[in-house]
Amino acid sequence: MVDSYQTMKASSQVTFPEDDEVGKLVRTLRWEDTFFDKEEGLVAVFDFDYEQIASFRKSAAFAAMLFPPIFILSTLLCAPCLYQQQINWDVYSQHVAITRDGIKFVKDRRKTGCGLSCTDAGKSSKTVPFDKLTDCDITEPAGATCCCIENVLSVVTVDTASSGGGGGDVGPTHELSLAGLKEPQKFKQLVWAMKRAASAKGGPMQSSAPLSFAPPLQSAMDRGFSNEETNAILRDIRSELIELNANFKNMNK
Repeated sequence: MVDSYQTMKASSQVTFPEDDEVGKLVRTLRWEDTFFDKEEGLVAVFDFDYEQIASFRKSAAFAAMLFPPIFILSTLLCAPCLYQQQINWDVYSQHVAITRDGIKFVKDRRKTGCGLSCTDAGKSSKTVPFDKLTDCDITEPAGATCCCIENVLSVVTVDTASSGGGGGDVGPTHELSLAGLKEPQKFKQLVWAMKRAASAKGGPMQSSAPLSFAPPLQSAMDRGFSNEETNAILRDIRSELIELNANFKNMNK
């Protein structure tokens, strides 16, 4: 029997030093999704647990359809005959990867409605740059949907300064909401590591370097100036002090 670990892929297109934080994380990752194989600047791909997501959504949809008003309406629309296939079309169309530019989430072209080509939904993609990222966190599954369907999906939420809104009866909105990742903790770790790496390389989110208030002589020594250059600086300082002293004497006359 072939080890499933060996059948997975790990083909990041970006190389990292051996002791690099991002590199260490990437080298622990394996994935099966081939959607991003030709993606430029690919760092890592994270697999969705498609089977678990589809199973949960089908159970929740079936439980909701048992409610009489919804059952009557869904029956008129032939939903009981199509809802399982519609869920599969939607679930299996989503893909997510970490690239050098940010978090890239894609929903590929997929069938909707009754499955005719005229109702197809086009491919859409969204990239959240690391310098715009303000939060990446995980909501662990708890409780139940429709009172009887246990919540089993972890949800990773990604926020930027422009997201997180909402008000009144509307809950907070997120830049991205990814339910059902197989490795949500590693996804979160890599996102924050990439953000720190981007900031360290001088990204827009990089904090300003502290200002130095060292005296001229100390600054010269720190920069490795020669004795001649240091002596020249001292002579300039002496000349300026003599000139200032002379000016004070003239003011007191």
